[in-house]
Amino acid sequence: MFLHITHNDLDGAGCAILMKKVYGERIEYFSMNYDEIDNFLLETYQRYEKIFITDVSPSLNIFEKIRDEKEIILIDHHKTSENFKKYDNVYHEIGKCGTLLTLEYLEQLGNINLKEYYELVRLVNDYDLWLLKDNRSLDLNKLFYLYGFDNFVERFLKKPSVDLDEKEIFVLNIENERQQKYIENVSTTVREFFDKEGRKFGVVFAEQYNSELGHFLINEKGYAYVFIINIQKGKISLRSRKDVDVAKIAVANGGGGHKNAAGFSTGFDFCLENFLKEVGVL
Repeated sequence: MFLHITHNDLDGAGCAILMKKVYGERIEYFSMNYDEIDNFLLETYQRYEKIFITDVSPSLNIFEKIRDEKEIILIDHHKTSENFKKYDNVYHEIGKCGTLLTLEYLEQLGNINLKEYYELVRLVNDYDLWLLKDNRSLDLNKLFYLYGFDNFVERFLKKPSVDLDEKEIFVLNIENERQQKYIENVSTTVREFFDKEGRKFGVVFAEQYNSELGHFLINEKGYAYVFIINIQKGKISLRSRKDVDVAKIAVANGGGGHKNAAGFSTGFDFCLENFLKEVGVL
């Protein structure tokens, strides 16, 4: 049995679809964020014959430990994982999304035909790199969140086409209206700050539409970058304009990602304790 660890976003789901299509019941996938990988690997890797990690990466010391005992293939495109490129069985290229790199890896194995997924891969790449040359990539990401990770993977294993059926179109139309209202409402709650370098940035609490919300705040409100805080999940998403590298912030806090789109997790315990002190119960 093979183990497949992939990121818990659209790009990670694209990787899962391709891997599952090729390996079928021989592979078991798990979707997760950066801060979850190390512990999960240490607890599970010995049970599997081979390990694939796509669109996300573990810490270097955990990777080195496991590769001494198991065959491990890492496929990633994030700037924060460039230091893995010196190892064998690492496929890394910043200019392509994880799904596209996974497709290329699988097809170079030989006797594998994934042409029916080319359009899906193209749209995932268009969205994940924030190229946005095709509006359907935005709808694909919305469909991903509406379905949820596992149902999205299952949908495209059964029907590789990116053409939406009537029910999907109907639901997406409702979702588009909902997203627009959500972004407009949330954008009025942004707190504005200036960092040590004098750059204006925003902090906002939100639970969804991170990329779309960040894109709106940067382009319409003029922020250099934004912190999007999800209290329920304990996650911080960072989005920035082209010249600002927020991956540095993410990595410094145990996370990772791209130069202009990154994130990390936090427990918010320090905020809660300060709040309780202020209200006089601690």
